[in-house]
Order: sequence, then C-alpha cells, then structure tokens
Amino acid sequence: MRLCYENIRVRMGKKEILKGVSLTAREGQVTGIIGPNGCGKSTLVRTTFGLVPLSGGTVWIDGKNAAGLSARTVASLAGYVRQEISCAFDFSVLEVVSMALYARRERGGSAEAIAAQALEDLGIRYLEQRKLFSLSGGERKLVYVARAVAQGTDLLILDEPTNHLDICRQIFLLNYLKTCGKTVLIVLHDLRLAAHYCDQLYLLSEGSVVSSGTPQEAMSPRLIREVFGTGGRVVPAEAGGLDFGLDFS
Repeated sequence: MRLCYENIRVRMGKKEILKGVSLTAREGQVTGIIGPNGCGKSTLVRTTFGLVPLSGGTVWIDGKNAAGLSARTVASLAGYVRQEISCAFDFSVLEVVSMALYARRERGGSAEAIAAQALEDLGIRYLEQRKLFSLSGGERKLVYVARAVAQGTDLLILDEPTNHLDICRQIFLLNYLKTCGKTVLIVLHDLRLAAHYCDQLYLLSEGSVVSSGTPQEAMSPRLIREVFGTGGRVVPAEAGGLDFGLDFS
C-alpha cells in the first residue's frame, strides 16, 4: 500500500497552512513527519480523510484519489489514530476496538476474536474488559492504535502515537510498527525516535517540506538549527541504528 500527497494546499481564512506539500509513504516502510509546532503536520494527515478541505492538490491511496472515495472505503484502506482522541460514551476496551470492523474488508473470524488479537498485538489484552474512562491517557492511546490495527488495513497513519506513553511503551509501540510489515506514516515530535525508527523522514516548516530522505539527509545540523532553533545531529546509536543528539551549547 502506497500513500502519496501531491502538491497539497490548505488555506484557512487568509492563512495558507500547507503550501504545496508533496510526500510519499512507501510500501512496507515507516515514514516520519517532523517539524515544530504549528507547521502543518497534523493538518496534512487529516486531509487524507477529508477532515480538512483541500485548496489544491491530491491525496492518493493505493493509486486511488481519496477525494473520490467514500469514508467507509477510505477506512478499509487506512487505519488512523488522531493526536488527541475523545469518546462520548464509556464503552469497554473490547467494544471500542471492535468498532473498527465496520469497514474491514476481510473478517476471517468473529469481531471479538479480531479485536482481542489486536489488543494482544499491542500488549494490552489485559485491559479488554476495562471501561475507557477508567484508563490513563497512555492506555487510551494504545487502545486506539489497537483499533486501527483491527481495521486490517495495510496502511497505518498515526499522529503523535507516543503521546502520553512512558518510555517502555513508546519503544514497544515503535518496535511493533517497525516490524509489522505495513506502510506506516507517523507524525513525531521526538527526534531521537524519528531518527531510530523511520526509514525516511520529511521535515516540515511553515507549511512546506524543507528536506526529505533518510534521517541523516532530512535532519542535517544546519536544518535542525534553522527550523528548531537548536543544535543537534544524527549519530550512530550504541545498540545499532541511529540516534539524535542535541547540542545544548
């Protein structure tokens, strides 16, 4: 499954939020979007589902123009986890995850069994009978990731999924996303996690892509200084892979 944003423009009132953003999440890879607050990261991913109207450009999901697809069809192609999630009713965790199956293309089992497996995959099967309002912010976030997994799509789009998670859960979740074999588009604030887990990165600033490529290419020291106003660079991690080190001077 391939996801492409082609020359995406979004205007809200007199302000242009996205200024011709083009981005591709390649099949089976983890693609990250990074950038300072207010640069348009969440706005971009929300255009996928028609939650933000386009002023120009096209979102392509598996070669199909998302604007011409029904909400149910889009949900059958892409699982989505918002940055902040609320629920009006105090459903059980199992009920929340089971809701994902309304648009699932292939069942291959009962709704309860599919939901339970998604909870197992995310390491939170023990929460299945708990009520949503009784959970911590981090537990709720994992429940909604499990719901996206239960949709059975080959594409996952996650906006700050590590918010509210302790470091152990952050690593568990990102290891899962790295090895699940799905196409993953993820918005991250933590540059260390972005450097270590993402196959490719897009750096946004003021509504435009200012760099893209591998973590080393997208996060050059010069660009980090220009965009974030602080020093830092991608470095080898002790356990393998990449890390990001801040310069506090």
